[in-house]
Amino acid sequence: MSVKDLLHQGFMAAVDAAKAECLIPHLRALPTIAGRTAVLVVGKAASAQAPIAEACLPDAEGLCVIPNGHQVRTGWRVIRASHPVPDAGSQEAAEAAIDLAERLGPSDRLVCLISGGGSALMSAPLPGMPFDLKLQVHRALLASGASISELNTVRKQLSLVKGGRLAQATKAQIVNFLVSDIPGDHVEFIASGPTVPAHTNQADAIAVLERHQIDLRERLKPWLDDLRYATPSPSDPCFARVQTTIVAAPSQSLLAAQAVFQAGGMDCWILGDAIEGDSETVARVMAETALWQRRHGRLSRPLCLLSGGETTVKVTGDGVGGPNAHFALTLLHALNGEPGISAIVCDTDGVDGAAEIAGAYVDSGTLSRAEQAGLSCKEALLRQDAHGFFRALGQSVIPGPTGTNVNDFRAIVIEP
Repeated sequence: MSVKDLLHQGFMAAVDAAKAECLIPHLRALPTIAGRTAVLVVGKAASAQAPIAEACLPDAEGLCVIPNGHQVRTGWRVIRASHPVPDAGSQEAAEAAIDLAERLGPSDRLVCLISGGGSALMSAPLPGMPFDLKLQVHRALLASGASISELNTVRKQLSLVKGGRLAQATKAQIVNFLVSDIPGDHVEFIASGPTVPAHTNQADAIAVLERHQIDLRERLKPWLDDLRYATPSPSDPCFARVQTTIVAAPSQSLLAAQAVFQAGGMDCWILGDAIEGDSETVARVMAETALWQRRHGRLSRPLCLLSGGETTVKVTGDGVGGPNAHFALTLLHALNGEPGISAIVCDTDGVDGAAEIAGAYVDSGTLSRAEQAGLSCKEALLRQDAHGFFRALGQSVIPGPTGTNVNDFRAIVIEP
């Protein structure tokens, strides 16, 4: 098998390890209760999770919130909404989730299947806050290069459902099954934690806005300066009714990919599943690591460097890209055609940024092929047009929506 094929196989193994089927034993193990069971399914994995949950819990009432363009086969109520920037469907979804939660009593159970993307897909502002103001904050943070944890720190403090507010809205027992797309698997940041306590507060949200120079502080004062709008305290009694299990996480996906590379005759090191930071900065560090191993590592057989996490890009260009493709483009530029190094860099949900492209594949011949096609790697970096660059070369990775989301996947293979 070629290195290129093995890299693609490793990526798909990482995706498959986080597929919706991992829910089945957990759902089947739920005990029988006297009251009703309701199910909330929200996030990028929702279209795959809903049919499985409905089959396991056929008597339950269900609400399924999926990204625009996704298809789902379920008899439950379905709401489609926008990602990464919320829309009217996001607000409808948040209000429907609150309504579902409020209709349940102490003998009932709310099963929440939550995956990454839920923050945008289920989004409604606090009372009195214009929805457009919430969207302005969201867009500004996305363009600023703020980390996912910083982004969700702010979103929790401005939301009707996030930061544990959905848990506060119900008297039912809550059972969470989460797919983690958060570095470190901190549950309060997965979809901004609608049913778990927030350990950040209004002051933390203000600090994020100031750190990234988001010039909306004055307009947000009526909510960020008023303790009545703070998220519920971690000691709130509502959280005593919550049980949480992570059913899929980046670490599991990296281990699955590692097994593929090892079976293919490679050594494989997992560098970490929670690597964050600016895409260009992290990519250049990875490039230097790969170059050192290639030139001085005395390799007896190919070595694969695996990593996960979530990098970000501060938007300054006019091109079309995403953090993973931008990482791949920076890696390509830093490696400068070094022989014997190949890589695949993708988002496990199949959507890098706002494009239906997971990421890109690069090898030692990519730069020369680009030059022959009249493409400039350096210019594409400046314009932040990674998707345009790799699409023109036929080196984009386009699996379509994968039905899961366990963050970024990066595999760099160094041959002896």
